[in-house]
Amino acid sequence: MKQLLFISLIALFSTLSCAKSDSMEEDVYSYEVSCEHCDISYLDDTRFTMSVKGHRGSWKKEFKNAFFLELEITVRSLNATSSNMTVHILKNGKQVASQSGNQVATAYHVVHDSGSTKPSSTVCGAPTQKGGACQRKVSGGGRCWQHK
Repeated sequence: MKQLLFISLIALFSTLSCAKSDSMEEDVYSYEVSCEHCDISYLDDTRFTMSVKGHRGSWKKEFKNAFFLELEITVRSLNATSSNMTVHILKNGKQVASQSGNQVATAYHVVHDSGSTKPSSTVCGAPTQKGGACQRKVSGGGRCWQHK
């Protein structure tokens, strides 16, 4: 009888410990880009800016167990004519930030320690007179007050 009780306790303990480790999995973040011909610039999981030059079509980069506070990706079209491109930041396969544009598209997301999915912030990304992209932060996507 004592052996049966002992085996039951071990089985219960191992079941509880497995359930606890499954729920403590880290979030998986990823970038997704779709463009005809573009340069991609993004922050990696060590907060270094990485570049992909002359990309065509779809592109995806995934970060498992990332320890960063901000995610940012910028895409610049290399076509002389305007071409539509989209940029997405995903958390566990669900979009948390998205942006599209003709010449420049930038998506930005702040990672919250609590794991909540609060509305994300993005950068306006509209082309400026100096040829760069507007860096004003806007909530929920879209353009800033000046570029609407």
